[in-house]
Amino acid sequence: MNAMDKQIEISIVVPVFNEVSLIEELVSRLKVVCDKLDQSYEIVVVDDGSSDGSHEKLKQVQMDESALRIVKLTRNFGQQAAVLAGFRISKGDIIVQLDSDLQNPPEEIPKLLDAMSDDIDMVTTVQRKRQDGLLRVLGSQCLLRIGQALFGDSVKLNLSSFRAIRRSVVEKIEACKDRSRYMAVLMSWMGLPSIEIQVEHHERKRGNTKYNILNLLKLSWDLITGYSSFPLRMVTYMGLFGAFLGFLMMAFLLFQRIVNGILIEGFVVLLAVFSFFAGVQLLSIGFLGEYLGRVHHQIQERPDYIVEKVIE
Repeated sequence: MNAMDKQIEISIVVPVFNEVSLIEELVSRLKVVCDKLDQSYEIVVVDDGSSDGSHEKLKQVQMDESALRIVKLTRNFGQQAAVLAGFRISKGDIIVQLDSDLQNPPEEIPKLLDAMSDDIDMVTTVQRKRQDGLLRVLGSQCLLRIGQALFGDSVKLNLSSFRAIRRSVVEKIEACKDRSRYMAVLMSWMGLPSIEIQVEHHERKRGNTKYNILNLLKLSWDLITGYSSFPLRMVTYMGLFGAFLGFLMMAFLLFQRIVNGILIEGFVVLLAVFSFFAGVQLLSIGFLGEYLGRVHHQIQERPDYIVEKVIE
């Protein structure tokens, strides 16, 4: 079956940013896989403000592929916003999210669909043998450990962007009004009935990875401040520790003055105490500013992205 059928059963959502060298192979392999499913399908590719000719290549490929729908965002809003746009515009009862770099091979999609039983809302994946560079692997492991430490045992965290979800999960995502829509974390936090399966993982053959140390740090920061009050709690603990330390120092100075008759010169001590508390205050202001900034953005109710056009 193809996408011309009136009821779409499977939607493949793929965010794309500057992947012109992979688009033709990506769509071709997706079509071969989906044609074997015996289910109606669509391939929704979200162009997240590409500047390398990816959009033009997509339009060229679409001329021979009726199941391909192109969503063009006005600029680069980031992968999470692009995924959300694809979720919202897709029509399928089951949605498969897949990166465009072909490291998660499209040929593994049937495994996810086979695992989607009636009592399962989400199928997540773990790579059987990950084929990434050391920095990417260490960064992802660090991100996973941070998230698991924040959530504890109550949340089974899976950060893979290769997953299958039911349409009802998108409705649950829409019910979350916060600005921190790190999709993998948000869906893990929901505690949906899910199953995790192993899939193959390949090396990137062409193009450049969009995950660098700066992006990983940004995701870590978004994870910490968007899904936890841990920084504020840490500031509270630091404040308590600073107050206790200041009390001990003052008690020591008083003891030396009253009992031993020793007057310690105050400038050095005062400078140390002032520096310590000034540092705590500045750190506190920084964390509070981050949270207030998020509240400010949420009050403005700006959209997560702007769609320039959808090409059916």
